Amino acid sequence: MRELEQNNSNISKMLIENVKGNYKLVVTDHNLITDALPHETINNLHETAKLMFDAGFEKVCFEVYNGYRKEWLENLLGKMGFQDYVIGRWIKTSEVALRVLFPSERRLYNCVFSNSMSASSDLYFSELCRGAVTELLNFADSFANRSPSAWRLFKILDIYETLCDLIPEFESLFLDSLVNEAIKIKNRLGEISRDIFMDFGNLIFLTPDAEFDCWADGGVHPMTCAATGYIIMAFWSRQNLEKILRQYPLVVGDGAGTTSLFHLQMELIMEQFERKLEAKSQTYEDPALRYFFMMNNLGHVKYRLETFWDDRFCKNVEQYFEIYCRNSWNKAISVLKTDMNESVAPNSETNSMKDKLNLFNQKFREMCGIQSTWRVFNEQVRNFIITSVESILLPAYENFIGMYHNTVGKNADEYIEYGIFDIQDHLNRSFILQDVDSVKGLDENQLVS
Repeated sequence: MRELEQNNSNISKMLIENVKGNYKLVVTDHNLITDALPHETINNLHETAKLMFDAGFEKVCFEVYNGYRKEWLENLLGKMGFQDYVIGRWIKTSEVALRVLFPSERRLYNCVFSNSMSASSDLYFSELCRGAVTELLNFADSFANRSPSAWRLFKILDIYETLCDLIPEFESLFLDSLVNEAIKIKNRLGEISRDIFMDFGNLIFLTPDAEFDCWADGGVHPMTCAATGYIIMAFWSRQNLEKILRQYPLVVGDGAGTTSLFHLQMELIMEQFERKLEAKSQTYEDPALRYFFMMNNLGHVKYRLETFWDDRFCKNVEQYFEIYCRNSWNKAISVLKTDMNESVAPNSETNSMKDKLNLFNQKFREMCGIQSTWRVFNEQVRNFIITSVESILLPAYENFIGMYHNTVGKNADEYIEYGIFDIQDHLNRSFILQDVDSVKGLDENQLVS
């Protein structure tokens, strides 16, 4: 045993470096331990075991050997440092343990006890590894039982997928009791993942970001950024989530059919997302800003999700844009409408046209001043809004100015404050770009009071 102990430190160092390194486990060397030991050492252990078996001390031999190796295995796992809830470390430790450490230990076991390859040998080997295996499984079980959160879902999925991948290794190495325990915990992880995802529409808003009030300028809310980040993570995991929803249905039969259960759930989540934004938008007294906020935030969500899903998401973005226009620019355009009546005296008609022009100038000036401080999440959206407003405002204004010239006649230009290029110039100064990547929280001076 002393000869084994002398080589343990080198083997431990090699495995710990494999776990703590930044590289992926590629080699699964089942001869790692036997190759590291002198052949004479293994032969001496084998001969000692044979003598004890022949003398009737088979059980004692197994127990002495197991006691020594069991302590080394468990100490080695402790040094791998997965106990600090570092999921990546646990995954690498589990892969190294099931694909290198335990198979190598089994190879050594077979060499030492080659004269007793009976059912009792399998039992004793399972007992040798039970403490280390239980420590790995308890970590997974304990992590899954902590408070549910959107962030925790993806960590649990990582653990679940790791166990799914390692079940064949459990089955090839251990007796049914340990295999069944691993399968039981894997299934619990699947069920917990399902439950968290079914409540995902609530959990993604249980963050400090969701408590902030709205920006005074209608910009993208921190809640939108945080929730969208979680939704993108869900899309990255959609294959695993789809598999879990089918393997662990809440209702018998829910896992059947060809419709994507993941997409059905995501549609519900997006509807809930929109309702959350609508509740936030009620902070704004100005209806135009309220719908601008909705268009801006849902537009940002749509922009970030465009590589994952189609226009079923955020299908109301264009509708919110239309309502925003109706509550802002359309009001200015409505001022330009004329009702030419031949029975009206020329002077009255001229005065009416001048009043309309003055009122338009006032509204246009106010709206440009206000909306020059509103923020949009990217240049493409800014250009879309400006171009769309120009397409409805410029023809109406140009038509009005033509009628105004015909009605007022001489000196008509004295009352025209804006030419077509002036209108375009003012619109082009509307809206500023928001650095959405820096949205962490809101300064109290930037909140809607």
